[in-house]
Amino acid sequence: MNRKSFTILIKRFLSGKTTPEENDFLQRYDNLFDSKALPEEPADESEEYGRQLFEQIRLRIANESEKKVIRLTQFRVVLRAASIVLLLGASVLAYTYRNYILQLADPVQYSTIHVAPGKTAKVLLADGTSVLLNAGSTLTYPDKFRGVNREVALQGEGYFQVTRKSTQPFIVSTPALHVKVLGTSFNVRSYQSDQKLQVSVVSGKVQVNDARNNMATPVMLTAREEVSYLTTTGTFEKGEWDGTDELSWLDGGLNFRNRSFREVANALERRFGITVQLDPNLENCNVYAQIGNEPVTITLKALTRLMGAKLTSTENGYRISGVGCQSN
Repeated sequence: MNRKSFTILIKRFLSGKTTPEENDFLQRYDNLFDSKALPEEPADESEEYGRQLFEQIRLRIANESEKKVIRLTQFRVVLRAASIVLLLGASVLAYTYRNYILQLADPVQYSTIHVAPGKTAKVLLADGTSVLLNAGSTLTYPDKFRGVNREVALQGEGYFQVTRKSTQPFIVSTPALHVKVLGTSFNVRSYQSDQKLQVSVVSGKVQVNDARNNMATPVMLTAREEVSYLTTTGTFEKGEWDGTDELSWLDGGLNFRNRSFREVANALERRFGITVQLDPNLENCNVYAQIGNEPVTITLKALTRLMGAKLTSTENGYRISGVGCQSN
């Protein structure tokens, strides 16, 4: 069948005049799209005609959707048959329209989960990827992954175990970072209140860029490597890690090595659902501490003794005061 005959068949389908045999042919053509390559057809029709035909398909889908007559499988037949007209030597164009029409027929729905202070939450995504969210985190994710990427939005901290899918990379977008993977396990900490954000890889390979993808050469990480992003300077620092600090929260603990007192206080606020006021001269003191599952008061008393500071209760939480940083 040449392109002209195929075009006539599409127009007959749109008019509801195709025979059962012709519908069977279109269905079999539809199934070809599940293969790796699109079938090749001559590109002797104009792009304008293809766009006009696409508009006819879009309007018909919109009208029929209101009547609740056409099922999703029928949308796919129309879409894939018409895509041959839209190819025009470019598969990307066909798939762009394909995703657009699928969105009309079966829209992607998004959910957002907010994790309260002192809590964690586990989310299983549509592709089988699992995400464990730390306290004070927010994740926005779709009910299905459609298009060239699988993308979610994170604010806070999450441990991802991504189902491998080489044809559809998985992307975690945060306000400051853009993390791209195929299939791997990694931890992302990107709280807006922290000055140092981190991506730590357990297995596989991860590509990290800033939120706008401004870096010509993104940072590549493999197992037991991590990168820190300093929000104050907009710079990346790559290094190795042993997993004891970055993943301690998965077991209910908190480990801090060379972290500012302000970052530690932020973590404790999320962990216990409290407010911690710090004297300005303590904000940037470096903290080395390991925190287990002790109650909040015991934890804070131990920390303030370590830092040579004083702990007092306030109406809304706690205040930590002191003369300044002690030598480490």
